Amino acid sequence: MSQEFTKDCVNLMSAPIEILAPEAVTADWLMGALGHGGVDAKVASFEIETVGTGQLGETRRFHLQYAGTAPPDAPKTVVGKFPSANPVACQSGKSMGFYRAEVMFYRELAARAKLRVPLAYVAELDSDNNFVLLFEDLAPARAGDQISGCTVDQARSALSEVAMLHAAFWNDIELMNQPWVYVPEGAQGFYTTDLIEESWAYFQRTYVGWLTPEVTEVCDRFVRNHAYWNRPRNFPKCFAHCDFRPDNMLYSDTGGRVATVDWQTSNFLGSGMDLAYFLGGAFDRDTRRAHERPLIEGYHRELTAYGVKDYSFDHLMNDYRHYSFAVLAVAIAATVIVKRTERGDRLFMHMINGGAHQALDNHALDLLPP
Repeated sequence: MSQEFTKDCVNLMSAPIEILAPEAVTADWLMGALGHGGVDAKVASFEIETVGTGQLGETRRFHLQYAGTAPPDAPKTVVGKFPSANPVACQSGKSMGFYRAEVMFYRELAARAKLRVPLAYVAELDSDNNFVLLFEDLAPARAGDQISGCTVDQARSALSEVAMLHAAFWNDIELMNQPWVYVPEGAQGFYTTDLIEESWAYFQRTYVGWLTPEVTEVCDRFVRNHAYWNRPRNFPKCFAHCDFRPDNMLYSDTGGRVATVDWQTSNFLGSGMDLAYFLGGAFDRDTRRAHERPLIEGYHRELTAYGVKDYSFDHLMNDYRHYSFAVLAVAIAATVIVKRTERGDRLFMHMINGGAHQALDNHALDLLPP
């Protein structure tokens, strides 16, 4: 069962479940966690495996064995998410609010967000921003791959999902005023001008020769003008995923709806962010050029169908051009705030190249000072 179907017995606001590291999980803890989510079953034993890339958190799949006959709603497997074992990544997740954002999304918004996400049995956070999440396992659905990209049909399905999210909270002033919701002062949250400048200096020292002169020039101009680019934006605004890309989506081989995971950077900001961020890295440059406009038009039609009014296609395109730079900020900053891995390096180069080419192809540099 997925979050698109509300399960009345799940109550994430009931008595808290102990927050612990994945290696400290026991059968009794899993039984209590499932009970917290409304599943009354005795866990006798379990096996554990690592899943995901784990750049800001640790994700584990638990294969469960039950004592006696398990009830029909007892899952064979569940997925747990925990703080990163890497000190730098863990501190980033805590201090930048990434862990808090994801827990609060599942506690407060997942059931209202319309798009498909896993059902959360447990979503706990303490005063030090330690956390634990326990989800339903959507396997055999598989995570996408940002570097390999996705098909046009998969992209269309993903954008249909995120249009539901945006429409559900479009200009939602009441949500913006909730104390736990992060509403950036500028165009994009988390990534200050100081962080972007320091990260770009580190990037240039560390990844010498990794980017073409053309892409480097785009990055230079963006970093030089980051404070201008990141100035506050007017309405419309909406709640956004803010890391909306194939790595954070689960696809089924049999079709059906795409599920979106990893809500650590979700926040309330200007419209257009998720759309631009996704299309900048979902395809190679030629494929994006060929399908970009129809996919944007489809997203706009979905927004309108879900009730968004007074948001013209031209307005959307202006937002899209603006946020084509957002992926540069994320990828450049990530080189210093998450643990370094070989795949991470390839991923960040892919994102930077995709965002720079997207900005060039859509004349987004015209929005920046020289």
